[in-house]
Amino acid sequence: MRVILSGGGSGEQTKELDEKFASLLDKSKPLLYIPVAIDNIKHPYPVCLEWLKSTFDKLGVTNYELWTEEDLIKSKEISLNNFSGIYIGGGNTPYLLKKLKETGMWDFLKKAVDLNLPIYGGSAGAIIFSRTILHSLYADKNWVEIKDFSGMDITKGYEIAVHYENKKKEKIKKMSRDNKSSPIIALTERNGLYIEEDLITLLGNEPAYIFHGDRIKKILPLEIIT
Repeated sequence: MRVILSGGGSGEQTKELDEKFASLLDKSKPLLYIPVAIDNIKHPYPVCLEWLKSTFDKLGVTNYELWTEEDLIKSKEISLNNFSGIYIGGGNTPYLLKKLKETGMWDFLKKAVDLNLPIYGGSAGAIIFSRTILHSLYADKNWVEIKDFSGMDITKGYEIAVHYENKKKEKIKKMSRDNKSSPIIALTERNGLYIEEDLITLLGNEPAYIFHGDRIKKILPLEIIT
């Protein structure tokens, strides 16, 4: 697998992550963009695509394909070989998980992971790859009323929290105490994880933190998480 999980930043905040992702892409093929987690009334999908292009055009990506909710069913028919990679944007995590699973896109993503197709998940798009999405419920309303919160669990059993900042420390500690079995990697908007095969490496410009009950461990950029 070759997966980047971002804490939810953009622009200069995620420069290192974006450059790493772009370096993995076969730029002769389109980058598949899945923005469906976002509120597309406030943020129409064409505007989201322009935002994505503003980041990756300058990194050599010239071809994009955007899939909305109605397009996700295509995943049952279209080959992964059509794409250079997959970018999954942020928004409401329960809604994103529901749409991916009910359309068959979830299986498409599993195959992409197994076949080493580069994947980038930002914020909600990162959380779905952890053990569960339960910790997203502290910020995201489960208005779609999903009951199955299981993620893809490519993070060695870790949960993922995003948009972390110091003022959220007590909140994340509570989240960890509530879920005693799994530690939480708290990512800021200036860092993220790069997962390649069995290695999880922190990329970015500042530390991340692992919460396990009341214990907190600082992880520095380029450190391998075990």
